[in-house]
Amino acid sequence: MSKKSLFPLTILLIFITVNSYLFITAPEPIKDNNNKEGYTFSVNEGFNILAKLNDEYRTLYTKKIVGQGKKAGLKFDEDWLKDKVEAGPLPALFLRETAAFLEKSPIPIGLYLGSDFPISKSNLLTGIQAEKFKEIKQDKAPKYFFDAETDRNIAMFPDFAAAAACVSCHNNHENSPKTDWQLNDVMGATTWSYPQDSLSTNQLIEWIDIFNQGAQSTYSSYLEKTKKFETNKKPTIGEKWPSDGYFLPSEKILSDTLLHKASLFLITSILKNKDEY
Repeated sequence: MSKKSLFPLTILLIFITVNSYLFITAPEPIKDNNNKEGYTFSVNEGFNILAKLNDEYRTLYTKKIVGQGKKAGLKFDEDWLKDKVEAGPLPALFLRETAAFLEKSPIPIGLYLGSDFPISKSNLLTGIQAEKFKEIKQDKAPKYFFDAETDRNIAMFPDFAAAAACVSCHNNHENSPKTDWQLNDVMGATTWSYPQDSLSTNQLIEWIDIFNQGAQSTYSSYLEKTKKFETNKKPTIGEKWPSDGYFLPSEKILSDTLLHKASLFLITSILKNKDEY
């Protein structure tokens, strides 16, 4: 397991605890005679766990980094990767960079953020995903299905306008096809895909670890870029957050915060999801 992941050791300890419960006290798990790596999870259980972890990242980054950062004077831009642009990634672009990391990984899990009113046409939902998104807008519930066209299992989760920064950015963008977004609107859907319909405990750990690596890689790229800003525009990187002023938390501070938020939720969500399918 890569040393670059946010909290692989803790994740491992979590799953040791979970496995102890599953094998000793829980009802009989799904049988898989060919599986020698541990308990078998349905792909939907795995999707739920990653979706919740992704929500933790998105919420923390959107509210604590982007929202508070703008108030402190930090800038965030869709062209943040360009050399002369001294800004960080917007929340949707943070997810896009994480998704690109996953795409290059050896694990065949896909992540995509789409909408029926995207700023970028490349994010327009089409086909069966567009149909499922209509249902999501009605009931605001995840959709799970098999896409015969891509030969993959799919899970779509509603992406809400959870912060004022999201609403103002989309309403004020010159290319936005919709300019009347409001807080808590369903702006789009995060879509996960995977070719198999089940996975072992070890595979689930790999899912979580590779997602953590992708998110950390994106945040690291942002911090590295700030070091090239003009001297008077470089935020101080350390223990403080934008709510304290012109600061950004270090990778360790961010990861420790996420560890604190995610550890218990990973255990409880795994145990809870076990009985949902």
